[in-house]
Amino acid sequence: MTMKFIFLLALLLSATAQAWTLNNNFGAAFPKGRVKVFVDEGTVCPTNGVTYEELEGLVGPAINTYWNKVPTSSLRLDAAGFSPALSTINRGRLCSPTDDDCIAAGEADPEGLIPAVNEIVIACNSNTLNFGGGNVLAVTIPNKFSGKKIKGSVILINDTSGTFGDLSRSDKIGVIAHEIGHALGLGHSDENASLMFYRTVAQRSRLGQDDVDGISFLYPIGGDVYGLSEDGILSCATINNGGSGPGGPLLPAGICLVLMIFLSELRRLFKRAKGRATF
Repeated sequence: MTMKFIFLLALLLSATAQAWTLNNNFGAAFPKGRVKVFVDEGTVCPTNGVTYEELEGLVGPAINTYWNKVPTSSLRLDAAGFSPALSTINRGRLCSPTDDDCIAAGEADPEGLIPAVNEIVIACNSNTLNFGGGNVLAVTIPNKFSGKKIKGSVILINDTSGTFGDLSRSDKIGVIAHEIGHALGLGHSDENASLMFYRTVAQRSRLGQDDVDGISFLYPIGGDVYGLSEDGILSCATINNGGSGPGGPLLPAGICLVLMIFLSELRRLFKRAKGRATF
């Protein structure tokens, strides 16, 4: 008993130092370990000078160089080609399903609202309201849920400026991989060695330990791990081409894991004590 609580205390102390975060406060993740990644077949990226075929060609390297190489995670991503064109994908508003103001504005906008999707869909978009400036390379929002399960996420490449198009191919792949991390449920990291670092890092070629820990938390081998609260407000996740710090709230998810283990242990002890009391 004492050793278990010593372990929990050690885990709590180490968790406070972790830099990986979640992009919501209830640990949402896709319900299965295999997720498909599409490119919208009707997307256009004229400002960035990138064709939808070129965009699709970045997906395979993004998932196989990074996320499909984590031995401690059940996650496996598939580059699934093109999804049917959404009429609002290139100019519409992208909103989280809990952002009523954004949804109302999108429905009233002549360009329309980007609908909820299945799996992960990538496209370019030139609606300035989705980004916050040309310095933001992309934005990602999980926009379809079933309870605490992500059912679909949209990744939008910022086509209001040509910054993404000016990147090298390897750095474009890194940006796509970073946004896929957000689509899967991860937030930003303040560790420079992490793919989920809030800024681009040139010539990145692999995940950092922080990324491995975070994705293994969301997609562990042999079971689901979720947070403690269902009252989550979803936030969009971005990557900056420069900038001084991460944007948006950051949740120290390691602490959440410790609390779950602690409560689970308390529950087990309570049941054991109650069982003994019946004899």
